[in-house]
Amino acid sequence: MSLANRVTALLTGLTRNQVEAMSPIDRQQLADQCRRIAAPAEPRTDGATVGVGVLADLQARRRDE
Repeated sequence: MSLANRVTALLTGLTRNQVEAMSPIDRQQLADQCRRIAAPAEPRTDGATVGVGVLADLQARRRDE
């Protein structure tokens, strides 16, 4: 089983009560990591290929971050 499949399985099993029981810092870190993975995981509808690496991250990032 790949790492991505294991992470998906763990997140699928995570309940709302478990998230609410986390400390605010842990919840924030979880949210940050979920957002970091969610953006490149979304399917592209324009047919463009998704870049990988620092340059692609910088191009995709808003300027005020």
